[in-house]
Amino acid sequence: MTAEIVWHKDFKEKDYDAIVLAGGFSYADRLRAGAIAARSNAMEEVSIAIEQGKPVLGICNGFQMLVERGIFGDVALLHNINNRFICKWVKVKVESVKTPWTREYEENEVIDLPIAHAEGRFFSVTEPLSVAFRYIENPNGSLWNVAGLYSEKHPNVVGLMPHPERAAEEILVPPKRTAGGKKLWISLRESLKNGW
Repeated sequence: MTAEIVWHKDFKEKDYDAIVLAGGFSYADRLRAGAIAARSNAMEEVSIAIEQGKPVLGICNGFQMLVERGIFGDVALLHNINNRFICKWVKVKVESVKTPWTREYEENEVIDLPIAHAEGRFFSVTEPLSVAFRYIENPNGSLWNVAGLYSEKHPNVVGLMPHPERAAEEILVPPKRTAGGKKLWISLRESLKNGW
């Protein structure tokens, strides 16, 4: 399995087996985080991949793009409750192991992941049924402690505010924390190899 970083203007979904929308700041987070990027040509390609059942993961700003695109229904990611950027390690519980991104975890497994965001507070009028990850230590005021979702319509799509790529190897993890993101990438490998 190989990974490739692609400039958004060059991205064509047909060239890839899975897609990761990384964190960062798209269009300087003008309007709302992910709002402009959600309407880009690259996201049209991502929508095609979603419909085809390809595994799609949105991390932090990538999750914000998927939310703004409406992939997870009527939900929003708002400014953190303290109106500040938060960068720290948190404990997260794996709620669903029925996606190509979470199949190697145990249900209710508690893992360590770092967060780094200013607009990551989950909001919805009703409690979502498609929670993939839930905060044990809620850092930002997310309702129902939601840290990440999978799409009910397309369970091949997962989005989360914590950064599993920053916790994929033990060398990246501070003392007394675990490499909580490692199984996410192993899950993807196994899903691509054996189907899901």
